[in-house]
Amino acid sequence: MEIKIYAPVDCDVLPITDCDDDVFAKKMMGDGLVLIPKSNEFKSFLEDGSVALIFETKHAIFFETQAVKILMHIGMDTVALNGKPFNVKVKKNQKVDLKTSIVDVDFEKIKEQKLSIQTPICFDSENLKNIDIKILKKSAKQGELIATAHVELQITQTKPKDELFLEEYLSKYTQTAQQLIELVGGNSNFTKVYNCMTRVRFLVNDLSKIDQQKIKKIELVKGTNLNGSELQVIIGGECYKVKDEIEKIRRGDLTGKSKVEVKKPPVYKRIMTAISGIMMPLIPPLMAVGIFSALYAILLQTNAIADYESSPNPDVWSTIFYVLSKVALNLIGVMFCYSVVSYFGGNPVFAIVVGLTLSSRILLAGVSAPVADPGFGQFIVDPTKGISGWLLFKILDYPFVVTAYEGSVLPYVFAAFIVIFADKWIKTWMPTSVDIIFRPFLVYFLAVIPTLFIFGPLLGLIEMGLSQVVMTFEKDVTGIGVGLFAFLWQILVLTGVHVAVIMTVMIGTILQNPVVPTTIMTAVVAATFAQMGATIGVAIRTRNAQLRGVAYGSIPAAIFGITEPIIYGVNLPKLWPFLCGCLGAFFGGMFLKWFDVAAVRPGGMGIFAILVVDGWKNQILVVVSWLIAIGAACGFTILTYVEKIDEYKYSNRLTRRIKAKAIKILVANGTSTEVAKQTCDEIGAEYLQLVKENQELFKNYMKFLTTKTSIETKLIKVKNHEENLLKAKYKKALKLKNKIDKVDRNLVVSAIADYQNFNLDAEKGVLQAKLDELFAANQQLEANYQETVKKLTKAYQEMLDKYSKITNATMLLNYKAGYFNAINACEINYGIIDPDVIAFSKAEKQQLKTLSMAKSGGN
Repeated sequence: MEIKIYAPVDCDVLPITDCDDDVFAKKMMGDGLVLIPKSNEFKSFLEDGSVALIFETKHAIFFETQAVKILMHIGMDTVALNGKPFNVKVKKNQKVDLKTSIVDVDFEKIKEQKLSIQTPICFDSENLKNIDIKILKKSAKQGELIATAHVELQITQTKPKDELFLEEYLSKYTQTAQQLIELVGGNSNFTKVYNCMTRVRFLVNDLSKIDQQKIKKIELVKGTNLNGSELQVIIGGECYKVKDEIEKIRRGDLTGKSKVEVKKPPVYKRIMTAISGIMMPLIPPLMAVGIFSALYAILLQTNAIADYESSPNPDVWSTIFYVLSKVALNLIGVMFCYSVVSYFGGNPVFAIVVGLTLSSRILLAGVSAPVADPGFGQFIVDPTKGISGWLLFKILDYPFVVTAYEGSVLPYVFAAFIVIFADKWIKTWMPTSVDIIFRPFLVYFLAVIPTLFIFGPLLGLIEMGLSQVVMTFEKDVTGIGVGLFAFLWQILVLTGVHVAVIMTVMIGTILQNPVVPTTIMTAVVAATFAQMGATIGVAIRTRNAQLRGVAYGSIPAAIFGITEPIIYGVNLPKLWPFLCGCLGAFFGGMFLKWFDVAAVRPGGMGIFAILVVDGWKNQILVVVSWLIAIGAACGFTILTYVEKIDEYKYSNRLTRRIKAKAIKILVANGTSTEVAKQTCDEIGAEYLQLVKENQELFKNYMKFLTTKTSIETKLIKVKNHEENLLKAKYKKALKLKNKIDKVDRNLVVSAIADYQNFNLDAEKGVLQAKLDELFAANQQLEANYQETVKKLTKAYQEMLDKYSKITNATMLLNYKAGYFNAINACEINYGIIDPDVIAFSKAEKQQLKTLSMAKSGGN
């Protein structure tokens, strides 16, 4: 079989082995030839064929003729240009001939990036047995025959098409995730995967295992970047979906792959992880009990049930609701004991036995000593301190007793660690012949007796101390203490210590028996809603459609108390909205303290936290505090929000800072203040003038990026809608196929065909055309912007070099990061490139300080 290849453009023709890229030259992509284009408008190189696939970045197109697929790849590494130089004229599955216009290419834009314009045409070898290519011309005009390919297809046993064949549905995000994991070097070659607005980021162990060339050829990938041990895969607004799929695969949710072994993190991180791991299983039962407790209070208020504690003869429902609202909280320590032992791989049944022993009410069943000054071992009841038990000793007037620890936590945690470590220690020396008998006995003894007599009383005192610490925030009647705690709460969330902190608060207050009400717990929820308010402010003010979509999309999670999406996706990258959220939390916390709206039980997160307080009045006040926090944070954000830094103002501010340091160093070394100022002003003037002259260009480029992002966001929505519909159609087809014996066969065939033939290419095509038109209309603007950035980069580098030379302060060169952020503010704002960080080592700071000090004997 012969396939004729015609010149798609005016071009020179080379063998594939002469390609600049080894991937093509070594025929890894198949045999073929290489074109060096001399004109810009590409037509079809086939007399009769069709478009099989168009890459999203438009730099590569697959054609098909006579069951053979042929790739045309325009330029080398042009995937990184994100489709900007290409104006594609055809659609997938479209028939083509020699008159069909395929794509217009702006080769100047490719050359500006110092990329090769060589264009390989390669035959996909998947179903080829043999191929022999003959180049007929070394130079040709468009439409001239330039080569023939004699092709022998692999002979395969063809089977009749199975109209009931249903290919498994895998979203493009899942497929991309699978490809990325493989090309990054496998699960074991990266310790962490996360995303920003446009990139999936991997923390890689061995960079040599990464295949960047193949990663760039993945359909969704627009480019890659290495930053130290971090691999950044540029995808765009869909990057978070790919990251989610990667995490699913790493968890073993897909493809049966095992979880990844990762390096041990630092000790403090392991401690925080352990606290979270212990707490997470306890949150659902605590939330459930909190809701029952709230329901019990509501039923009491409406007289639907009787008060169990004050009723001489409570009915069955009053008793049941009382038990549901109280018992689990009284036995909270048992749950902690079980969770700690389970987390560290101990025997959880032993934990339950120890926990129930420490909470036994038999320990409260003594008869109070009638003497005025009881001694060791006598049962006492001290109502002023809420203490009852067998006296051990007193410190001042505070009695330490052997007692049950209902509603306590720390004694159980201590006992749990004794269970874990005593069990492991005894195993190391106990003879196996008696281990089964005496090891459990010793573990039980060592866990219970020291807790009852020594550590329980001491830890109980610590719990009381924690309660007092929390109370110091609440004693401030102005509300500033509670407001300050609310202000700091989301900052604690960032550090990861929030779980430990809130457990400290809970142990000292609402988990005590009797309960110690606290406004801290209600203020924490106000802090969550404040961050949501800041995000709403960002959504109102931003012109970035992608950021607006992320903002609105993260609000539902925040309503239910999950703030990570709004913090990491919206507020924190902009910083000031995050601080506005903290400020809104401050006012919400103050309001709660003013009206003394205190939590009396654990409850749900987000809107369900309304159940942590008693009474309709308090519940209304809680909602009002949320509205205050949301409104204040939203208002502050709207008033202060800045979409991006101003190139000129930020550059000017940086320059003034450097000039001040340089003048101080020059004066310290004998230069007069006037001369030093004049010299520094002259050095910085040229760069600042150049930035000022290009402010209009930056403004226009920002408008272009705003429009571009808006269209791309709409395109992503259509693609996501297509994915969702495909998934639904697949489920429907699969469900019908599984019932093939019970339903009409034609119905099954129709459902499978509907799934396999479905797409939203028309809707996507309209938006893609708008995007193409936008790029075409702004080609010159993009070129001017890139050229200006190059000029400004050279200008600030020269300026910093001069400051460094006249002061001998080489560390001033570190300010390059700041100027980089200034002149690239537009693309940083839209996540196209990452901001840099101005950083000085301790040695550099000290050296700068030394240079700024006047020399002894100087003028």
